[in-house]
Amino acid sequence: MLHELFPNMSNILIAPDPLKTHWDCPECDGTGTVSPEICPVCLGAKYIDLAAITNWMLDFMESCGCNPDEIEQLRTENPDPLTLTFCLEICIALK
Repeated sequence: MLHELFPNMSNILIAPDPLKTHWDCPECDGTGTVSPEICPVCLGAKYIDLAAITNWMLDFMESCGCNPDEIEQLRTENPDPLTLTFCLEICIALK
């Protein structure tokens, strides 16, 4: 019955997108340089891994005045990668 009501339902993607393992560096926007200097975050590589992007995000949140106790909790508790991804996208948009 459901197949009759929704014949194209088999085309619906039910799996979530895979988590990124490498990100364009948010400090240099994936260029590898900041002004004429090599980017201090990615060291010119243009991309960084999840650990480095997480550290960048937490440092950015701290520089924006977020609660230090909450940032320390994120540093020590290893929150869900989807939560970190959501927070990161917000930080990049704010930057």
